[in-house]
Amino acid sequence: MTYRGFYRLVFSTLLALSAPSYSVYAQQSGHYIQGITGLDNGTTAPPGVYVAYLPYIYDIDTLKGSKGNTILRPDLTLVAHNAVYQVTTKRKILGASYGIGVIFPIVNTRLTANFLNTNVQNAGVSDMYFSPITLGWERGKATYLLNYGFYAPSGNFDPTTSINSGLGFWEHQIQAGMGYSFDKKKLWNASALSTWEINHSKTGLDLKPGPMVNVEYSLGHRFDKYKINLGAAGYLYHKLSADSGSDSTIFGTHTLDRSFGIGPEFKYTNPIKHFSIDFRYEKQFGVQAKTQGDVYVIGLTWLNIFLPPH
Repeated sequence: MTYRGFYRLVFSTLLALSAPSYSVYAQQSGHYIQGITGLDNGTTAPPGVYVAYLPYIYDIDTLKGSKGNTILRPDLTLVAHNAVYQVTTKRKILGASYGIGVIFPIVNTRLTANFLNTNVQNAGVSDMYFSPITLGWERGKATYLLNYGFYAPSGNFDPTTSINSGLGFWEHQIQAGMGYSFDKKKLWNASALSTWEINHSKTGLDLKPGPMVNVEYSLGHRFDKYKINLGAAGYLYHKLSADSGSDSTIFGTHTLDRSFGIGPEFKYTNPIKHFSIDFRYEKQFGVQAKTQGDVYVIGLTWLNIFLPPH
């Protein structure tokens, strides 16, 4: 069981930063946050209504240059608070369960220019995520997922300042994932989810962010009559092509940023009590032209699963 639809966080990582006597050639970040999904991310939730509070905490300790070199060691923590609403209906499309979802995020800081100021804070509603199409299939030991969603530039964005709660552009997001159980009891489980970001131009700027890809994966084992799933989760992220437009020099055009992360995860789900909790920690590594640090994701979910027909 998973609540993958909850784990698309409208919050960008810090990028395109520089320190005195150094320069960083980075790219505009996307809306999808790396490592926000983990165990069971290739499986849709069963038919029902799901309401979640999903805080995301990012402890930044290093700023990496274009070749992965350390150019600055900041001490900065970013926090995003997300209210999530997801429905998986009993309707079938092409043999798949059909669902929809929306995320309302509030972030404390979002930096989108090439400097770092730890004293600046800018809380506000960020760009909202809408998913009108979520499809999930189950075939024996395997599950499959296909999803389309988009980010609307609902957060505040002023192109004349580098501190904004929104990113200032529309973004399409396509996801494809798979889950698999290795044994008959479906205790050992693995999953993978790919996320493709396709962006429009930024408001007030001649800058179109290049496409990005995230691949998140997990391996776990279920305990306590399937209520607990314990394992490890990781991800890889890479910018696929450089930003375009005359204003793309704001961030630089030469280096495509990338990052990796991995760490433990614990999930507990109790359908009878209508409650689920998820905790994941991931350590970032192999970072290029981005910030690096520790990621903590906590999910608190209220479940109202629809009973199957008799």
